[in-house]
Amino acid sequence: MAMNANRIWRDPVFRLGLLFKVALVVLLVPQIQQAWFVPFVQHAIAQPSLDPWSSFLAAGGDPMAYPYGPAMLLAHLPGTALGMIAAALSGSDYFTGMGFRLGLLGADIATLYLLSRLWPERPRLLLWLYWWSPIALYVTYWNGQTDIVPVALVLWSLLLLRQYRVGLGGVALGLALAAKFSMLLAAPFVAIYLWRNKRLRGLMRPFAIACGATALISVVPWLASPGFVRMVFGTPESLRLFDLALPLGNGLRLYLTPLLYLLAVYGLWRLRRISFELLIAAIGLSFFLVVLATPAPPGWYLWLVPFLVAHQLYSDRSARLLTGMFSALLIGMHLIYSSGASLPVLGLDPAPAIARLGALMSPHLHSLGYTLLVAAGLVLLVQMLRERVSRNDYYRIGQKPVTLGIAGDSGSGKDTLSRALAGIFGEHSVVHVSGDDYHVWDRYAPMWKGLTHLNPRANDLQRFNNDVLALMDGKAIMCRRYDHGAGRFTPPTLLDKNDVVIASGLHALHMQRLRERFDVSIFLDVDEELRRAWKIERDVHQRGHALATVLASIEKRMADSRLHIHPQRRDAGLVLRLAPVNAHQLESSTAMGQVRLKLVALIRNGTSHERMARILIGICGLHLDVQPSEDGREVEMTIEGEVAAEDIAMAARQLVPGLQEMLDIHPQWEDGMSGIMQLLVLIQIEESLKSRIK
Repeated sequence: MAMNANRIWRDPVFRLGLLFKVALVVLLVPQIQQAWFVPFVQHAIAQPSLDPWSSFLAAGGDPMAYPYGPAMLLAHLPGTALGMIAAALSGSDYFTGMGFRLGLLGADIATLYLLSRLWPERPRLLLWLYWWSPIALYVTYWNGQTDIVPVALVLWSLLLLRQYRVGLGGVALGLALAAKFSMLLAAPFVAIYLWRNKRLRGLMRPFAIACGATALISVVPWLASPGFVRMVFGTPESLRLFDLALPLGNGLRLYLTPLLYLLAVYGLWRLRRISFELLIAAIGLSFFLVVLATPAPPGWYLWLVPFLVAHQLYSDRSARLLTGMFSALLIGMHLIYSSGASLPVLGLDPAPAIARLGALMSPHLHSLGYTLLVAAGLVLLVQMLRERVSRNDYYRIGQKPVTLGIAGDSGSGKDTLSRALAGIFGEHSVVHVSGDDYHVWDRYAPMWKGLTHLNPRANDLQRFNNDVLALMDGKAIMCRRYDHGAGRFTPPTLLDKNDVVIASGLHALHMQRLRERFDVSIFLDVDEELRRAWKIERDVHQRGHALATVLASIEKRMADSRLHIHPQRRDAGLVLRLAPVNAHQLESSTAMGQVRLKLVALIRNGTSHERMARILIGICGLHLDVQPSEDGREVEMTIEGEVAAEDIAMAARQLVPGLQEMLDIHPQWEDGMSGIMQLLVLIQIEESLKSRIK
């Protein structure tokens, strides 16, 4: 990302834009800065006070001069102070305003940098869309508004949130609120994003504490100041949210702007899972709703610019055309009816000519222009809602849980793979249904000895089927557990719905209705000698059974295994076969953990095996043999070698970047073939989810 930023700074498009903006800083003197903002900041520097708002009013200052919080003042102080020093040395007060505007240019550059970190894929297009944005140029340099500062702070908070640096991210959002209280509009969306993502829920508390503490420390000391309350809270701008209203009689009014905003908040709350890009889209849409449903001043339109940039980056030409039309209407209307700038260095002041043009415009024409502006904005809003939300892949797959079915013979590693998969998704996001819990009889029932559990009749498969389907549909179930140590069932407990449903068992793929609902169906076809060694290891050393009993059970179950278990292999989309690299290791006294394994993966209807093979070889250093079937519907991949969990995590970031937000913050990747199995399942999940949205 640092390389991407360096590319931007070296780009001629950036350098030309920087020269142009420096020229605007030098030549243009916005009226509102000259009349309001600069005098206030200049007074705060010249006459330091713990309460600059009251001090300014006591000196006869305009109450409309500075409707901003202390964080905004801190942002304006350095540039204005440098300008005052230059003014004192040169004898020209012109440099004071220039220093103030240089501070805004710094915030503009910071915003560009933050956008390049948030969306690094297309730096040249990003430069054109933001650095040369007509709205940003007009609002910041001609009209002279300072909203670029809180916008930059909000973007900084979002970037830190994406990097899981929640403490500093909360501080950044708290500073944004302390700069301009309107930025509070973004806070509920961030809170919903953190709460709805179970992997992020633990980050909500430190983020909220940091944000709240920063905002309180920055604002509360001045709430006792009558000057602060009058200048910040008593401005007409703070009441604009209530301008659009429907009279209901008896003095009641229905305020439409807050209503629309609350509906947007509720709409995000209703989503099952929310990606970071959906969060960005939701904040942008909420800003759009507030701005379009309010007679907004020019500065408010600057809030929309980063989100319009994100929309245009990943949309087609129509988005840029609509944004251009919206920008032209906005500037055309506000250029006439809002304050502008003069060019004293050149002796030019276009304000009288613009005022004469405005006098020629009738109220009807003014209203028509505003109507066209709102209409263009609504079209953009609908396009953003359709493309950034309803067509967002994560939105479309995120409303249903990811479902995995894992079948295989007894002792083949079904529970081990289930735990490994829960490790990368996070235990908090996974609900696991084990087929063992649906045995009809416990160990002490007479039928236990007459009918093995490999026989479907020894299991309540209908209840297994119904319970897993209920979890897939977002419903909780009551499920008992089979205690392998005691050989009995525990009382039923509640299994709640979750983001990932894993159903494992001897017959997980036996019933067609359930099998067809799995996103990924997996069959573990472990080498028979390896499976036998694993089963002995598990049942003798972990579950405490006698070796002779375990060996007799293995022999007794072989016929049922061939008849009832192995036929499920043909219905699996992913068949994983583990085998020892050297079969003689199983015959020696080598510990099971030291047996080197190879993995033979049969992938059905997959499309990414070639890229996967390149990355497994290049990043993980594995040996691969890839054998596609004649019809191209199956690929058999033999994988050998030693690989660390860190390399598998790196390969996952390359192969399935779109699923990273579904994984735990710190996914527990495993070493060796177990980690490769995690990766293969994840790749199959992405393939399946893509087919959901076609």
